[in-house]
Amino acid sequence: MAANTRRNAVYLDVFGLFLAGFNNTILALLVAVFVHGPGTTASQPDLLQRAIWIAEHASRWKAGWIFWFAPTLSFSWSYYALGRHLNGAKQWRNLAIGVAVIAAAVDVVGVLLNFTVLPELAQQLAGTVPSPDPTLRVVFLSVEKMANNLTNIGGFGLYSLAGILLLPSAFATMDLPRPLAWLGVAEWTISIVATILLVVAPALSAIPLVISFLLYAPWVWGGGLWVLRRKPVS
Repeated sequence: MAANTRRNAVYLDVFGLFLAGFNNTILALLVAVFVHGPGTTASQPDLLQRAIWIAEHASRWKAGWIFWFAPTLSFSWSYYALGRHLNGAKQWRNLAIGVAVIAAAVDVVGVLLNFTVLPELAQQLAGTVPSPDPTLRVVFLSVEKMANNLTNIGGFGLYSLAGILLLPSAFATMDLPRPLAWLGVAEWTISIVATILLVVAPALSAIPLVISFLLYAPWVWGGGLWVLRRKPVS
């Protein structure tokens, strides 16, 4: 019975790691491009046009942000699913997992703002066209910036810090493939750089952000394969 429980726990960890890579690298990109589309600053720089699009596609916009709970929660889950199989000082793993949980909480607040508050403001602002209310413009922009900063800077930055905190345990685990450990160094270093650029020079952050997203799936999927092979099911 105990052996079956351990095997099931390993399967669950592997599932969590593969789900996190799929959600955050593939599905998240598809939702950002094809669901949220013109409602984001990346696709539509004009504030009023963004608000009008969100108001006209409120259900689509909300559906996209409901999905966003999946990447957020699976992202934080991946730290536990991998971290508990690593060696080294336990406090580093625990700290990394704790920071990842805090990151998820911060991220969820941004998701909720995008899901509940922004569509209402968009409808109010769109209702003032062709003479948009300047006060509503300021409020819409402020909430939009707050939501984006919570998810893109606060949440992502804390996730990146959690990844850095996991690295000592990764290198202390002798049977973890060294290329996988160094892939973690590349992934989380680039993510930290991307976070800093989001704060000081957002226009320069696109390339490191894309690279960090592309590296995340190989990191967690490689970790999942290592966990599965490290504890073979008999």
